[in-house]
Amino acid sequence: MEKKSSSNNDIDSIQIYKPVQFGEDITPPKYRNQEIKEEDIQARIKALEDEGYQKGYAIGYEKGLKDSEKDVAQRLKRFEGIITELEAYKLKKTNELMPLIIELSMEIASKVIHKEVELDRNIVMYIARDAIKKIEENEDNVVIKVNPLDYEVIAANINLLKEQSGLKNISIEPLSTISPGGCYIETQTAEVDSRIEEQIKEIHDAISTATDIEV
Repeated sequence: MEKKSSSNNDIDSIQIYKPVQFGEDITPPKYRNQEIKEEDIQARIKALEDEGYQKGYAIGYEKGLKDSEKDVAQRLKRFEGIITELEAYKLKKTNELMPLIIELSMEIASKVIHKEVELDRNIVMYIARDAIKKIEENEDNVVIKVNPLDYEVIAANINLLKEQSGLKNISIEPLSTISPGGCYIETQTAEVDSRIEEQIKEIHDAISTATDIEV
């Protein structure tokens, strides 16, 4: 009996097809009494536009960011290349100019030293005192050769030199080939060249050795 009732219900639920007439309202029954406002339509349209804009903006922003990062990376790479080239150029020019710089520095130093010698005649005394320290105490007949302009200074301090060095037999010889301020010491077994030119040359050679640059 239950199966028969179910069959009847199925038959009752079947709707007979009815052709739609021209001008007939085909809106589903549950929406027929609802009024659709134009403001709602415009709001929906705007919401869709905004949603599309936001999605488009996000996609464009991400693409722009990636492009910017790529551009920055390329610029940094070029910048690093420029820095490397500049450093190489700087090193090359430094190596090229260094001999000239050293030579010019030594020339200036020489002029300054000679000027100081002219202003202070006692400089020869300091140089002679340092030079005579290189002579052994058992040496005899020590001769200090100085410029005639420096003769009186050394002569006035000869006893002091003997006392400080422990040498008893020291003589002074004026020699015009010795530049003012310097001296040249001779013994029977040794020589000490303390001329101003020689001391400047020693400084020059020390700088050349330290910088490994031939000047």
